Amino acid sequence: MEKKMYPFVILRKDNGFTLVEMLVSLSIFIVISSFAAGLFTFFKTGLVEQSSSINQKEWEVFISQLKQDVWISTSRQVTGNRLYLVVEEDVILIEQYQDKVRRRLNGTGHEVMLQEISRLEVDTNGRVVTITIYDKQGKSFSRKVRPFFPEERAAENGQ
Repeated sequence: MEKKMYPFVILRKDNGFTLVEMLVSLSIFIVISSFAAGLFTFFKTGLVEQSSSINQKEWEVFISQLKQDVWISTSRQVTGNRLYLVVEEDVILIEQYQDKVRRRLNGTGHEVMLQEISRLEVDTNGRVVTITIYDKQGKSFSRKVRPFFPEERAAENGQ
């Protein structure tokens, strides 16, 4: 029984891998696994971003900034879903501008506080400021903020 020889086919009698073959297969495995990890991360963050248009961290930063402004304000007024806060001699305006919530100081500037919103609602009930944001999917985010000092006490301290 004689073996047939086929052109372009190399038959070896050894059963193991050489060091070069092992290094080549290891490098191919590392390249494929690094791309796979990147794809998993891409798909995961892509799905999370589509589920809610307002990022949770961005919302928390917005509320933190709003609390700070309300806490140091001596008076608060709402006119047409615009929040006016008086801090010493400055007037801080928080309003909706296109699909953003922006903060303006003395009628100037354009500091974006929150993005990707469809509607902003602001209401005051005594000293409590209630702010409600609706994202582009219609989901609402709401928070109540109280000033740190009562208005009478702030006036006594000269603030």
